[in-house]
This record gives sequence, C-alpha cells and structure tokens, in this order.
Amino acid sequence: MKLYMVADMEGATGITHRDQLMETGGKRYWDGCKLLTGDINAVIEGAVSEGVTEVLVSEGHANMRNVLVDELHPAGRVLRGPARWDVKPLCQVGAADASYDMGVFVGFHSRAGTPGGLLCHTWASAVVHKLSINGVEVGETAINAAILGDLGIPVGLVCGGDDLAREARSDLGEVECAITKDVLGFDIAVCPGPKKTLPMLREAAALAVRRHREGAFEPYRVEGPVTITVEVLSDAQARRMVLTEGFERVERRVLTCHGESATAALSLAWRGIQEVFHKPDSWLQ
Repeated sequence: MKLYMVADMEGATGITHRDQLMETGGKRYWDGCKLLTGDINAVIEGAVSEGVTEVLVSEGHANMRNVLVDELHPAGRVLRGPARWDVKPLCQVGAADASYDMGVFVGFHSRAGTPGGLLCHTWASAVVHKLSINGVEVGETAINAAILGDLGIPVGLVCGGDDLAREARSDLGEVECAITKDVLGFDIAVCPGPKKTLPMLREAAALAVRRHREGAFEPYRVEGPVTITVEVLSDAQARRMVLTEGFERVERRVLTCHGESATAALSLAWRGIQEVFHKPDSWLQ
C-alpha cells in the first residue's frame, strides 16, 4: 500500500508563529523544521505498522525545502523544491499518480478568513483573500483533496489544529483528523509537546489505514467543468492577474478562470496567483 502525503507546516506540533516558519528571518525556523519532520515520521510509522510500504512526502510550505531529509523515516521519500508553475503547476501536489492508495495531509492550516484560524490563509497570504471552487469557498485541504480526487485517491487523514479539523470534516466528511493543538487565535494556541502529539499521530495514521481498507473514504471529486473564483487583496493585483490568459475580471478584486477538471482549473489559478508578484517571492526561488 502506498500513501501520498502533502506536508505543510503551520499545523505541525508546537508551531504558532512566523519565526518558526520562514527560512529568511525566522529565528526559530530550524526548530519548526524539526517539529514538522517529527510529525511526518510519526504518521509514516503509524502507517507502516499497518502494512504501508511507501510514502511520498510532497513538501507544501514556502520554499518547500523544510523536511530534515537526514531524519526522514526510511519508508518515506520527499519531493522538494519550489512551487514555480513551470515545474510544479499544482503548488503543493507534484509527482502524484493513480498508483497511490490514500492521501494524508500533515501540518495543515485553516483557510483564509477563518475566524480565529491559526496562521490561516489559502495558497498565498499576500495575494488571496478568498478562493472558491464552483462557488464553494475552500482552503488548501479541499484544494489538494480535489486534485488527488481527480486521480481517484481519497484523503484519509488530516493533521493540524482543531480549527483545521472542523474545516476538514465539513469539506471531506468523516475523514480521520489528528489534532495537534487547540487554537485560540491567529498566532496563539494551546500546544502539547511531541511526547504527547507523536503517539497520537502514529495511532491516527494506523487507524486511517485500517479505515481505508474497510472502504471508509471516497475521493473528493468536483464535477467539471470547474470555475475557480479568486478574490485578491488589491486592485493592482486584480489588474495584474487578469493579464494571465484564461482569467476574467468579474468584480473590482474578483477574477475567475475555468477548466474541464478541478486539476486543470486549479493549475491555471495557481499560475495567475504567481503572475501577481512583480518579482517572485524568495520562497519561489
């Protein structure tokens, strides 16, 4: 059995602040990398205990070089490198195919605009105020689940704060959720340490694999054609995004693009979001 894991960072054990998240200027960044890698390994260990033989970890945060590879569980491989549209056109998902049996999301956060959501955003906090698929507002959980769903891969486990767990269950149904912290606000949460969270993550992963074998999870499918609506933060961003082929400006700060599938439409949306930057941020280098 093979798992496809997307690893973000904000929802990992003990992380509540930008200092733990960004290689440039993050005073506690390497601590954050260690915490994230610990969560990833715990999930892999739990999955392996139930017979999983291979886990591809697709890095999904900032420069996408955050996992401490020298500490990675031997059953895991990691996809590293920036989410430039020309090489990774689906942002957090790359090198996925239908051979994977189940999706797992580790270190995830709630969508942009979530009241009291910990470090909440959708794809690019400097650009996206809101993103919707066929009129339904979504965050990165549903975005990535839709991409995997086009490949027939169900998501069985989502790991992050309790705010993220509520979103995941609303979007994906009875997905297994591993709660790493109790969120009180944008940059504040009650955080158990790894001695508490890592055993919990192992057990959640093992349970998710068992539930998958019982047929508990279905792929998250979005029927095409698909319309992505992006509300950006400023008029200037809207003027720049509409220059991307395939975008239409429908309101002052609202644009749409379309595709025959969720994957096609989301790929175009990610391209448009990147075009907004006059110069690519350092995390795209």
